[in-house]
Amino acid sequence: GANAVLSGPAGGVVATAAIAKAAGIDAAFGLDMGGTSTDVSRYEGQLGRRHESRVAGVRVMTAMMDIETVAAGGGSICHYNSEERLAVGPESAGANPGPACYGRGGPLTVTDINLLLGRVPEKRFPFPLNRQAATKALQSVMQQLPQNSGLTSTEQLAEGFFSIAVTHMAEAVRTVSTAQGSDVRNMALVGF
Repeated sequence: GANAVLSGPAGGVVATAAIAKAAGIDAAFGLDMGGTSTDVSRYEGQLGRRHESRVAGVRVMTAMMDIETVAAGGGSICHYNSEERLAVGPESAGANPGPACYGRGGPLTVTDINLLLGRVPEKRFPFPLNRQAATKALQSVMQQLPQNSGLTSTEQLAEGFFSIAVTHMAEAVRTVSTAQGSDVRNMALVGF
């Protein structure tokens, strides 16, 4: 079981290295924004490895690729939490019901936020998206906010959730780069 942890993203790490080598790039980040999480890795002439990791709060003592995982995937749920703060994840809508815009009764997610902010090219999506369901889910979260929240529109709320997700991703990049002595200005970004 422990050897299977992050085995899917590990394929992307190997691909990042191969793409960087083929393009003559000495250093690159691999970034995989999936349904549940965003996974970030680093390649600088060799693949990074860890011998101890913490995955979903569990300490794993086995050699594996150096991958930083954060709850900022497309299915990460955007909500107003019990600590009275806006939050993205760690819960995910999964594939079923999926994001609200899938039209199957799912909660507000990062995918919905990206759709409502015009960041998802709807015409290129593999199936029709339900913008109305995404709007309704966003309005539902808006109604949960206290009057003194400072947010006066659903657009501001959507931007707030987007900012939180991007901040999680940026922190993951920092963890595998500057926190380990790498200079991001000399690195390419490979999405997979």
